[in-house]
Amino acid sequence: MSKAVDLSIIIPAYQEAQIIGSTLDTLAGYLKTHDIGNVEVIVVVADSPDGTASLATGKAKLFDSLRVIEVGSRVGKGRDVRIGIYEAKGRYKLFMDADLATPIGHLDDATRIIAGGASVGIAVRDLLIIHDSFSRKIMSKCANLAAQILAVPGVKDTQCGFKFFSAEAAEAIFSRQTMLKWSFDMEILAIARQLGYKIETFEAPDWHDPKEVGLVGDSQLQIVLKGFMDPFRIRLNIWQGKYKKPSFKYTFR
Repeated sequence: MSKAVDLSIIIPAYQEAQIIGSTLDTLAGYLKTHDIGNVEVIVVVADSPDGTASLATGKAKLFDSLRVIEVGSRVGKGRDVRIGIYEAKGRYKLFMDADLATPIGHLDDATRIIAGGASVGIAVRDLLIIHDSFSRKIMSKCANLAAQILAVPGVKDTQCGFKFFSAEAAEAIFSRQTMLKWSFDMEILAIARQLGYKIETFEAPDWHDPKEVGLVGDSQLQIVLKGFMDPFRIRLNIWQGKYKKPSFKYTFR
């Protein structure tokens, strides 16, 4: 792209063949009817035998710029988002879930907050209604309570997969990230707080979970345990000063 990129939209995807096409169709339709500047879309795909990467590549003609980056064996969403952040060229970098759990219309909220000069912005859900099953609802609430107490006090929802960062904030934050799986969301927000960035929030009361089993390929028991343990790890990292200096250098390309 010859013009400067205003917004990079990063979509981590793992075994999303059933939905990635419709998601990109919906995103393309939004971009055609909303003037939010020069936008690039980056789909980051961990090895997916269902053909997620090729299906995403087939939608390239719908966008001014769409890149599909295949990152090899699955490690975790945090790894894939970080690669997307470093590959992105935008003045602002936003990641969103491939299943559009946060409806695409919330890009309106993000761009409004960006226009106000925010460096970090996140969508927050209504945690009382986000899951249908009792067990997943309890899991989510307990993990979020631990995150609020230990990792990011005052942020009522750390795990919604719809967050943006200015390029400067993204470099500062993700170069200090250490967690590459489910808990990376709360860690990057804790790092942002440690670095003095104000975390702007906007409500996503229409968030919905289209998956009945949670994160694809993940044990629900493992997620529960990490939801309780990782806030303690983050707090320990803060006490030990591990976020004071960058610890990661991007070498994927």
